[in-house]
Amino acid sequence: MSQRSWGLTLEDGGALTGTWFGSGGRVVMLLHGRNFDQTSWHDVAEELAEAGLSAVTVDFRCYGLSSPLPQGASHAQDVVRAIDALRADGAAEVYLLGGSMGGAAALRAAALLGGRVDRLAALSPAIGAEEVAQRLPPVPTLLLASRDEPYVDLARFQELCPHPLAIHLYPGDAHNQELLRGPYGSDVRERLRNFLAEG
Repeated sequence: MSQRSWGLTLEDGGALTGTWFGSGGRVVMLLHGRNFDQTSWHDVAEELAEAGLSAVTVDFRCYGLSSPLPQGASHAQDVVRAIDALRADGAAEVYLLGGSMGGAAALRAAALLGGRVDRLAALSPAIGAEEVAQRLPPVPTLLLASRDEPYVDLARFQELCPHPLAIHLYPGDAHNQELLRGPYGSDVRERLRNFLAEG
């Protein structure tokens, strides 16, 4: 499996660090939750690379080797800058996959980017529905969560979004990347892999 370090210097002098898996012009950026870092996505990134995609796991600022997040900056803005950099480096298509905080950053970044993100997937995106649903671009979107978790209301998100989304809810209350490791983990992985690879 091809794997190498990846990094980006931002306009404010900060830095994002990560790991690049696979090769090719379709690139998935994987965004971690609050209690995780980029390594929590490495097994999924390897599966995506085996499916023919490039996958980039990223440490948000304040995590791993990435720099601190300055006042007034946001993870979503950093994701936008990273996607613009991937496009400038030749990525033909860019997809986002995030969990919890990372899912929220992916949705916010997609709203900021408009059509400059090609596919969007999130596990348990911890975000207020009103904040971004109405601004989400009409790109293929897959949202996965547990029915009983306290941080996510995907039904409300769909009500406010002007276009249909692919939503799947699992029994229980597992949050974020816990879904990957629980009793429905193989189904979660398959849904994500198929959704992203079919792009």
